[in-house]
Amino acid sequence: MERASIETKDTWNLSLIYKDEQEFYNDLNEAKQLLNQLLLQKEHFLNDIDHFINFHEKYIRMSRYIQKLHCFAHLHCDVEPNDQKYQTMYAAILSFYDQVTSALDFYTVEMIAADTTVENFLKDERLADYRYSIAEILRQKKHVLSQEMETLISKTSSISDISSQVFDAFRLDYDPVHINGEEKFLNSATLSEFLKNPDPNVRQEAYHNFFKEYKKYENVFASTLSGVMKKDAFYADVKKFNSPLEASLFDDNVPTSLFFKILEKANKEYRPLFHRYNALKKKVLNLKTMYNYDLNIPIVEYDTKKYTVDECFDIILDVVKVFGNDYVEIIQKAKDERWIDYYPHAGKRVGAYSSGCYDTNPYILMNFIGDYNSLSTMIHELGHSAHTYLSCHHQSPVNCDYRIFVAEVASTVNETLLINYMLEHASSKEEKAYFLYELLENCVGLIFRQPMYADFEHILHTWAQEGKPMSAQMITDLYMSKNAEYFGPDVTMDQYVSHSCFYIPHFYYNYYVYKYTLGMTVALAIVSRILGGDQKQKEAYLNFLKSGGSKYPVDLLKDALVDPLEDQLYDDAFHYFENILNQFEELI
Repeated sequence: MERASIETKDTWNLSLIYKDEQEFYNDLNEAKQLLNQLLLQKEHFLNDIDHFINFHEKYIRMSRYIQKLHCFAHLHCDVEPNDQKYQTMYAAILSFYDQVTSALDFYTVEMIAADTTVENFLKDERLADYRYSIAEILRQKKHVLSQEMETLISKTSSISDISSQVFDAFRLDYDPVHINGEEKFLNSATLSEFLKNPDPNVRQEAYHNFFKEYKKYENVFASTLSGVMKKDAFYADVKKFNSPLEASLFDDNVPTSLFFKILEKANKEYRPLFHRYNALKKKVLNLKTMYNYDLNIPIVEYDTKKYTVDECFDIILDVVKVFGNDYVEIIQKAKDERWIDYYPHAGKRVGAYSSGCYDTNPYILMNFIGDYNSLSTMIHELGHSAHTYLSCHHQSPVNCDYRIFVAEVASTVNETLLINYMLEHASSKEEKAYFLYELLENCVGLIFRQPMYADFEHILHTWAQEGKPMSAQMITDLYMSKNAEYFGPDVTMDQYVSHSCFYIPHFYYNYYVYKYTLGMTVALAIVSRILGGDQKQKEAYLNFLKSGGSKYPVDLLKDALVDPLEDQLYDDAFHYFENILNQFEELI
């Protein structure tokens, strides 16, 4: 399908950001002028309170321009990648952003050097909105180096990302899969479908043909992955952190104990629940030997209906009415104001996301095909967009951006509410079993698999910090052993499991994966309480969505009545999984 053949109502309306190219470049020029004005104030922005306020007001205005410009350009490029007009815009804003980063590298050093003066400035009520963000800057004091060193480090950023860039740029071709004598195209999108095929030969061929390519280039992938780990270890060391883990958690002001608490709960205390689930799969599938690539076979046969976009919205609006009219109106606005680009077409970016800023709508990219996954993806991304909308409408531009640490909460709450809704409205035993299975698989992916990934990533970071060599053999042997522990005795590891680590992009994100587990555990607690009629929990959750980035993430979650530092949160989540597993076993 070509984009031109898609009805306008089914595409997002980016003209609400900029009507034409001229408006884009006008704002880019405004941003450049603001940067020049900021540089003129370099020597005296700390002289007195008025200069200080003026500097920060200009900086926020420039930042808003940058975010708006970036949003417009990247959204267009993701659906019209061959339109050079938008590629040029995107290149222009990225270039300007690099210029800003380099030109303002004096800011943090100067602020920390004058920390006593800055703390006195913050007593002025005119800076009330800035207190949290500026306190965050001053908190970096121990880890900020001399101006010369900070400038040098900022200039290494483009070099240090080369490993990630190579990973993103590397494209593999895969041998086809044979079904009934016909060759079928294999790529990352079709792999999951082949792994659901009832024919074990198809599953094995698809898995082998896909991951043998990663084995073929194992030295390349090992170099890129170890390069990322070494980069993280280098910056942690230079910035005077005790470990890459501590460095990665610093911005969110999260103790390392939280990371290890998640690993302890998932990888040790409650892992027998996952092994029990795999044993059930093996029994239901009646497999003498169950390989890891067999785990995608649906163990519940049920043909879900196909949905139109309008039908999806009818369901979603019914699901979220539990939050009240204001939330429902945001979801309706997303449809009416064309925040969403729905359908796949030639050249469009795969997957789905929500993207927006203070001066734009929170737009959603999808590849809608009308199945249950499309419905689930839609309510997931609308959770992100509603979070962004509420944050931007209840916080100033200084405090509206929430951290990635809490970003998955709103989306996962919505997704979990949807599955509970589908269970409640199931019209047959088979349909109920299907949605219980969906919920179990969703939990497995987030509260069991991600902590296994996190454990693997942490070991690699530790090796990098200790200066250990990281050959392909060392990395793949480690990953094989971690998977064997993870899946348990009822699952036999295929030979290519060891090389599947090179396929996972999240290992290039510097301790990101554990945040999925946090998001799911928090979401399960919130959903179970709200569905149980806990009005206090609902109000606390909605206030959390409105709080943006006005506090540390852990404090925001505590305000939402879900303390991520408490064992109870994780115990409740894993017991919820156990309860669903009990229901599922009884049904099938």
